[in-house]
Amino acid sequence: MEGFNYCMNCGYKLDPSDNFCPNCGVKLEEYDSMFFDDNDFFLKYEIKIDALNDEYNIKMNKALELIKKQFDSSQISYSNFISTINDSNNVFYNNVEIARDIIKLSDKPSLKIKNELESKIDTLNSIIDKLEEFIDELIIHSASETEKDVENLTKELDDLINSVKDY
Repeated sequence: MEGFNYCMNCGYKLDPSDNFCPNCGVKLEEYDSMFFDDNDFFLKYEIKIDALNDEYNIKMNKALELIKKQFDSSQISYSNFISTINDSNNVFYNNVEIARDIIKLSDKPSLKIKNELESKIDTLNSIIDKLEEFIDELIIHSASETEKDVENLTKELDDLINSVKDY
């Protein structure tokens, strides 16, 4: 195989004679999928990022649909929710672009690159999770008219977005 092999568990560069990863200790001979070449390393992250981007787009559109359905555009709540969604979009798509740039600009895998991509993926997942909670609260709100719960969740989503911005 051309190029180096890397441990799928930790990203450490492997020697073809290694039976265990020298860095994390994973037994390599039992797991053909535990190592990968340079192209597989980046492809794995491209696929993950694309899937998260698609998932986010679906959920963001659902949130917008629920907001528009439940609130009049002249209400303060409507403006606050739309603003939160816009902030979420900016942070999410910025992290997607940064991750894609890391992949595009990297000429070979490294543990540092792996860790940074994993961090970006964790951030994207956190935003998606909060957006999903927000959607759930909007759905519950439409059934029970408890606007305070939705406002609390909006604050949590705003807090998450601000913490990612600060990072």
